[in-house]
Amino acid sequence: MICLDSDFLIDFLNDKKEAVEFLIKYHGDFVTTEINLFEVFDGIYYQKQVNKKEEELAKSFFKTLPTLSSQNGWGQAAAYLLSYLRKQGKEIEDKDCFIAAIMQVHGCSKIITRNVKHYSSIPGIQVISY
Repeated sequence: MICLDSDFLIDFLNDKKEAVEFLIKYHGDFVTTEINLFEVFDGIYYQKQVNKKEEELAKSFFKTLPTLSSQNGWGQAAAYLLSYLRKQGKEIEDKDCFIAAIMQVHGCSKIITRNVKHYSSIPGIQVISY
């Protein structure tokens, strides 16, 4: 199982060559999290004028992609990860920590992202950049 991070999802939905080719080339058991879904739709809805075409494309795509839910103790796992990283002097965004915790609670250890710096600090997460 490989999690698609928000930056990858946005690039794919915007038809960026690297993301599209990556998804075609590396067939796999792809998933995302509710946090990633939130970040994508937040970007769509924050625009001055909501682009209905973008919104419908995202809705359609997310219907085809399994989404890991934010249940099963991810809050405690996220708090542990964030504290662990802070004690080492490594700071990451809370949302990235939430994504990693949800992944780990669901047994997912790989993420496709351009945000290598944050995720590579998290034990048990293998970062795949594109």
